[in-house]
Amino acid sequence: MRRILVGGAWSGSGKTSVVEMLLGALPGWAAIKVTPSRQDEVCPIGACCGACAPPAGPYEIITDPAVLLQLGKDTQRYRAAGASAVAWVRGRPEVLPAALEEALAGMAGLEGVIIESGSLIPFVPGLRVMVVRGASRLVKDSARACVGHVDVLAVNVDDAGSELVPHPLEDVLAPGQVFRISAVLPADATVNEAFIACCRLETSLRPG
Repeated sequence: MRRILVGGAWSGSGKTSVVEMLLGALPGWAAIKVTPSRQDEVCPIGACCGACAPPAGPYEIITDPAVLLQLGKDTQRYRAAGASAVAWVRGRPEVLPAALEEALAGMAGLEGVIIESGSLIPFVPGLRVMVVRGASRLVKDSARACVGHVDVLAVNVDDAGSELVPHPLEDVLAPGQVFRISAVLPADATVNEAFIACCRLETSLRPG
């Protein structure tokens, strides 16, 4: 199964919107949300939704539509964007690679899957995409640690004037790996064409 991993340099970079964009461009693909549990840690974005609270065991794989299709959840957005199957993987960081493989086994036979997870970029094979917001210079430590494993940098230029300011991570990748995109526009928008073409080509060249 072909895989695209999508991570973000900071909360609000637009990574979920990029997953939606890719689902619109890749019919038949599935999507998985991966959330590291953060026992005894403060939520990195200051939320109190419980999404990153520890599960009962080392990890859990949620496929219940009653949970996944709640309005506003990322997983609901995946399905609305056309995902052929959706799952949510939650667990301690050290067990997430194994948990993800179990979730992928449940999607065997599908064309491909888009995985929203920055933390797994160094550990899971596939096309690895890092989304950054053009107007922001913020890069969280976990994102900085995995930049060396990133294949594509998607610079989200939704903010006015942000396309004029280079993002610090652009210096880490070759020019051919950096794409200006607009995460609020569909896959066939002119600004997104090169990025989508790259993702299609790269996933066609990589074994499933």
